[in-house]
Amino acid sequence: MTWPLVSVIILNHHGRQFIENCLDSVIKSDYLNKEIIIVDSSSDGSNELIKKKYYRIKNLKIIEIPNNYGPDRARNIGATTAKGEYLAFLDNDTEVDPHWLNELVKVMQSDKSIGSAQSKLLKIEPRNYFDCAGDYLGPLGFLIERSRGVKDRGQFDYIAEILSAKSAASIIRNSIFKKIGGFDEDYFMYLEETDLSWRVWLAGYRVVFIPQSKVYHAFNTPKKSFKRYYPKNIVRYYGCRNYISTLVKNLELRNLIKILPLHLSCWFLLSVLFVFKGNLKDGLYILKGIGWNILNINLLLKKRRFININIRKVSDREILGRVMEKKKMGYYLGKVFAYLTGRPF
Repeated sequence: MTWPLVSVIILNHHGRQFIENCLDSVIKSDYLNKEIIIVDSSSDGSNELIKKKYYRIKNLKIIEIPNNYGPDRARNIGATTAKGEYLAFLDNDTEVDPHWLNELVKVMQSDKSIGSAQSKLLKIEPRNYFDCAGDYLGPLGFLIERSRGVKDRGQFDYIAEILSAKSAASIIRNSIFKKIGGFDEDYFMYLEETDLSWRVWLAGYRVVFIPQSKVYHAFNTPKKSFKRYYPKNIVRYYGCRNYISTLVKNLELRNLIKILPLHLSCWFLLSVLFVFKGNLKDGLYILKGIGWNILNINLLLKKRRFININIRKVSDREILGRVMEKKKMGYYLGKVFAYLTGRPF
């Protein structure tokens, strides 16, 4: 088996407290044929820290960008200079297992039908609890999380097809990334990896979860609390906006007609609940997200046409038959409660 070059792309925006541990773990990992690309938009001294500590690492490159363009555009910038056959994406608040990259590449090399994959994402503390094991799609158009917050008892220790690979710890073939146009830079943040993964499926490839590859994530732990790092206005607006955009762009017309009205009804209901709860701003952010899609419908339809003409190789029936999952009403009520109380979703 050959071990191709992998370009590890790490985003760093004000990540001084995380980036050192992340880089140390990546540099010490077993996979030797890799280059490390850091896309940095920080002003907290982390850039200087990286240059001072890691200047001897020959396969490490820093790309400085003047502003926070969002994860979507920053990852695309990193990918433009990447030379690897594979692109491996990491967030700066992750730490990787030494065998993390070996396990991803081994599976990808053994099966050319796999276009993208996600590692087993565990919380950085406690390390035996899941952050994410990939997502399915629900009948209402919302993501169904396979594992969030549950203890790792080996219940997901098998390679499984998923709709969406979380780009905090994912890998994609560089050729496919280019073919499907990379991340949609209009997203800024949230759902950008779902949209990318969906297009991988539409191009005729599979997206899978590879549990042998382990990555630890500080998201929503005492080291990186959700409320501190993720302002509610950002979560409400981009979450709503990008969910709708993703459905409009990627569903076949008959499924869009079936799912989108239900999806929009959920967002309208949620905005009303926020108002009744006294959170007028939260309700307005959701309505603003809906409004963005209405005002930019021509842009979305243009992207939809491009996908159908240049990317789509398989039908929704084939894709959704593999990655759609139904949940009982209690699950959705729990999601609503999470939104209303400010918990991560």
